[in-house]
Amino acid sequence: MSQTQSSLRMISLIAMRNIMSNKVKSSIVASIMVFGTMLLVVGTALLDSVESSMQKVVTSSLTGQLQVYSSQGKDELALFGGLTASLPEIGEIEDFSRIKSSLEEVPNVQAVVPMGLTVSTGSSGNDIDEVLRQLRDAASNNDAQTVASLSGQVREIAGSLLEEYADKEKISNDLNRLDKERAALEEVQKDAFWQDFTQNSQERLLFLDTKIAPLANNGRRFFMRILGTDPQAFKQHFDRFEVVKGEMIPPGQRGVLISKRTHERFLKHRVARELDRIKREIELEGRSLEDDELLQARARRLSRQYRRVTFQLDPSEVAQLEPKLRDILGSEASAKDSIKELIQKFLHVDHSNFDARYDFFYAQVAPMIELYRVNVGDVVPLQSFTRRGYVKAVNVKIWGTFQFKGIEDSDLAGVVNISDLLTFRELYGKMTRAQRAELEALRDSIGVEDISRDSAEDDLFGGSDEIAIVEQDSQESFDEFQDVEVMAREDRIKQVENLTYSQQELEQGLALNAAVILEDPDDIQRTRALINQKIQQDDLKLKVVDWKEAAGLVGQLIVVIQIVLYVAIFIIFLVALVIINNSMVMATTERMAEVGTMRAIGAQRGFILVLFMLETLVLGLGAGFTGALLGVGIIEILGVWGIPAANEIVRFIFAGPRLYPHVSLSNVLIAAGVIFVVSLLSTLYPALIATRIQPVVAMRGRD
Repeated sequence: MSQTQSSLRMISLIAMRNIMSNKVKSSIVASIMVFGTMLLVVGTALLDSVESSMQKVVTSSLTGQLQVYSSQGKDELALFGGLTASLPEIGEIEDFSRIKSSLEEVPNVQAVVPMGLTVSTGSSGNDIDEVLRQLRDAASNNDAQTVASLSGQVREIAGSLLEEYADKEKISNDLNRLDKERAALEEVQKDAFWQDFTQNSQERLLFLDTKIAPLANNGRRFFMRILGTDPQAFKQHFDRFEVVKGEMIPPGQRGVLISKRTHERFLKHRVARELDRIKREIELEGRSLEDDELLQARARRLSRQYRRVTFQLDPSEVAQLEPKLRDILGSEASAKDSIKELIQKFLHVDHSNFDARYDFFYAQVAPMIELYRVNVGDVVPLQSFTRRGYVKAVNVKIWGTFQFKGIEDSDLAGVVNISDLLTFRELYGKMTRAQRAELEALRDSIGVEDISRDSAEDDLFGGSDEIAIVEQDSQESFDEFQDVEVMAREDRIKQVENLTYSQQELEQGLALNAAVILEDPDDIQRTRALINQKIQQDDLKLKVVDWKEAAGLVGQLIVVIQIVLYVAIFIIFLVALVIINNSMVMATTERMAEVGTMRAIGAQRGFILVLFMLETLVLGLGAGFTGALLGVGIIEILGVWGIPAANEIVRFIFAGPRLYPHVSLSNVLIAAGVIFVVSLLSTLYPALIATRIQPVVAMRGRD
């Protein structure tokens, strides 16, 4: 056996003896190392799992692995929203087909999906508008029975509105206007107004439309964030996308798919929406109507929404519903209560009756009312402000509702509604080729000519030529509605359904950005570099970003989580380093005599240094292995049970109601490496102190 081997064997034996003989100190140091290693394994495994979940949910629902957009834009792309409520100005891709053909040549690029975001508003009318529409149809069909039923509903609405005027008179300065409105509401409640309704339907309907309907205004306008895309390509390449109601936008057809979240949270009847919210907070967030003051306040506000139900009930529905309400209310209902009072009492919910009344509402009340402002199959007008500042309106058909699987409960999952790219271009303010051709034909038919700036004054106001004045026969009247054909509602629906486009029209036009779908999603960075090379080579003037950057604040959330976790781990390990260092310094002080004796019998400073470092290394290896096992065990248990998401944002981050974390070899190796480095650093200073101990110190210590 060589001298080196003998020295190592001796050092190892002494190190093990010292560890065993200083059990208290060794236990403290080892416990800190075990905890640190376990924490690092669990922390990095959870972080990797969260990042993996976020990547899956973001890339498979909206962004793809990469996004490209114009390098000339003022702002950064933020598909899930940025720091402001307005849409970012990211520039324009004038010809998407050129971008698509170029990028699809890059290795690992599977597909390029066009996109564009805009915000639009829609309106579905107020509570009385739907009644008047049905009344108009019944009058045109001479359906006296339906007219009689709907007239009772209009009277009920007018009566409810009249009840508010006593309070309005106390705060209004325009009493003349209130008197006129009151008179109109009282007129509608007279039998004479309805006696010959079918013979004078146009006059009476005009009165209802202009005098009564505006008084029932209750905020029926809604906002929609529209993502224009190629619907078929979107469905093919974003696998979390699924249609819930209705059908997918057919190939080549114009229209919109509303997110289920938008449909349920913003387009649903107010009472149903509030009931859903209370139920969701009770079941998902563990709150209780018995002791949660905020939830109780919401329940009290719910009872004041009774008119939103009574406005939509006709007399026959009132007759059906009233006995059922009395039955469920029991002793709460008195014989004198009207349907309004019964509904108001029914909507006064608490912890003892909420479940029963929630079920009753959907079983008995919901079928009698307009549950959604917009339904599948409806054609609704959408308006938006174009980039040039003018308002553009487009009639669109609602083909269905959709959601992203696994994140149905998250508001962030319903951040957009999907339309075809041509509808988006119209809302955005970009004319199609057909529209440009129509404009050119109109220009030619009326003789419009382009003029230069230099000759504008002469061309517009005349040069040397005299202005010819043409006199028109004064007997000929001008009719602004001449040749204007009023289109029926059904015809408008058919016209919208007949709007089609070709794949070439879709691709050869404007897009604001595009999702790049990769064949190997793990090879993002290399593919991004190749795309950048292709952009420079073909002079595409594009910027390419990964899914984190493209998602905006949502994508950066993972960066924040990483920073918070690493800062926490750094602080914990800093504390651990100080504790280990103090323990080793104290142990070194206690062992001065022992170290001095070893120096006296010939031990060199290197021998002492290696001895102390070896003791810590042995402790670190043992404690690191134990801590790693504990960390892996914790993650495996959590991987089976899952970590529940506390709220909607966390459900989005977890890609579902629970996170099922996983651990990899890299998590264990990183933890072992970090604890090894921390252990050696914390022991280095005490070891250097030990090497400086002189043999004479040992003799003093013994004296």
